[in-house]
Amino acid sequence: MNFTCIFFGIVFTIAGFIFACGKGHIHLSAWKNMPQEEKEKIKIVPLCRNIGEVITLSGIIFLMKGLWTGFENHWFVTAMTAWFIVAGFDLWYIEKSSRYYKK
Repeated sequence: MNFTCIFFGIVFTIAGFIFACGKGHIHLSAWKNMPQEEKEKIKIVPLCRNIGEVITLSGIIFLMKGLWTGFENHWFVTAMTAWFIVAGFDLWYIEKSSRYYKK
């Protein structure tokens, strides 16, 4: 058991669920300091769900490393590399897509 990975896995999983439920963004200073006109242009619920799922996925990967001894270095590095690629494509999609902006 790797208690550091278990700790981070729990933290990321909980944070991901909080974001996915639409409750996490209100605590971010970037959201608090954003002008109201700009906030009104964003569809925050689907955006939070998307980001929450990505954060939760990283938490699950950390939990797997911490709890499952067969998921050690090689598989963990492979899973995290895949997660970075998926998260990068997700950020690209968020930026280029009009799905998260109100018309």
